[in-house]
Amino acid sequence: MAEMDVKIEEISPVERELSFVVPADEVDRTLSRIYRDLRKEAKIKGFRKGKAPESVIKAHFRDYAAREAENQLVSEYYKQALMKHEIPVVSSPEIHLDGIEEGKDFHFKATVEIVPELPEMSGYDEIPVKARRIEVLDVDVDNAIERMRTMQGKLVVAEEDYEAGEGDYLVMDYKSEVDGEPLEEKTDALHKLGSPETLPEFDKALMGVKAKETRTFKITYPEDYPNKDLAGKETTFTVTVKEVKRLELPEVDDDFAKSYGNYENLDAFKAYVKEQIEKEREEVNKQWMEEQILTFLLKRFEFDVPKSWIKKQAEFLLEKFKEDQKRQGIQVEDLPLNKHPQKKVFEDLAERQVKSMLVLDEIAKKEEIAVEDEDLDAHFEEMSRNTGLPMEQIRNFYTSRQEQLNSLKDELLRNKTLAFLRERAVVEWVDEAEASKEEQAEGEKSEEDVEEKGKIIQP
Repeated sequence: MAEMDVKIEEISPVERELSFVVPADEVDRTLSRIYRDLRKEAKIKGFRKGKAPESVIKAHFRDYAAREAENQLVSEYYKQALMKHEIPVVSSPEIHLDGIEEGKDFHFKATVEIVPELPEMSGYDEIPVKARRIEVLDVDVDNAIERMRTMQGKLVVAEEDYEAGEGDYLVMDYKSEVDGEPLEEKTDALHKLGSPETLPEFDKALMGVKAKETRTFKITYPEDYPNKDLAGKETTFTVTVKEVKRLELPEVDDDFAKSYGNYENLDAFKAYVKEQIEKEREEVNKQWMEEQILTFLLKRFEFDVPKSWIKKQAEFLLEKFKEDQKRQGIQVEDLPLNKHPQKKVFEDLAERQVKSMLVLDEIAKKEEIAVEDEDLDAHFEEMSRNTGLPMEQIRNFYTSRQEQLNSLKDELLRNKTLAFLRERAVVEWVDEAEASKEEQAEGEKSEEDVEEKGKIIQP
């Protein structure tokens, strides 16, 4: 192989364009070798195997030989350039070529993405962050217990003359029509009055209804209703209520407390609930602080990242979003990223996450932060508590799967680095109202509708 002629140009901090010139004699040698190999194996009518003249071989296989020569020379020259110039590529090259001809130099270009060069990490001590003042009031505990009480409620058939109100359930047959044409018809549908998924006008028309009663009413759907076939349309409903059911709730007493665990009495259970609320709010505080830390770091250390990394992470986030929607029973259109209406939202979030991971990894390296065996054990213990699976079973799952174990270690390292930065942050404590106002402003500014606050996702 002749001395390689390559010109390397910086397109961006994370892109390089490699321009190659393959000498004509190298092109001719490659084509001759390909034709020679073809001549040995080619079966051409009128000639014995291996006896067809070179001119006939060229006439039959010129296009194939050109494509094969292009593939061989591009592969050889590209690989040699990467090794010689130590180019840290992170994606497959995008090849541009004008075609190959016998007796002429062969020109081609390869555009590649490379590992980003991060700025020197410094100035991340004493990052200013805000945090909520944590105060759990008796009313917070009472509200939490009321939600638990509702979860334990049992539906019972209401008295015959009972008038249904918000929170009651209707067993009903109904049909609807638009412009005189049937739209939908259901039998024995169970509907909760006051459900947030229902148009308020529909429930308003059914308030006070009794069993065995039929009501006919009209509703006009909003112009911005998601179903375009119904948006702005007047719909007529005929509803026959077969039964009204109300939620019968248990008494909040010592027995209620004991139904949730080995609690001595209701006061002991309330103390436990208060402790859990405090823990939840501390976790929310931690995540909010970590988001502020990441925002600070990404403003301080500006750098580009390869588009292929962003695309991969955005596709991961989109698939995760679809799975979450399906689990909630929400129908989602199975669109690829490049056709999704929220493509930019996913890409912006993906870029933030990829950059966050790189910065945290770099700080971890500088501060010599590492994941120790005890970190893994603590994580396995927590997973055991949350899933009910034996800790050893969880440990064996990861230790027998190196890729999953490495991903877990990366996640734990980044979380440990965030904890390191959080412990050194300068905290301004604010009340709930100010914290909510701050978070709302951040949400409107970022439009990160699918973000899981504080969570770093592995690309």
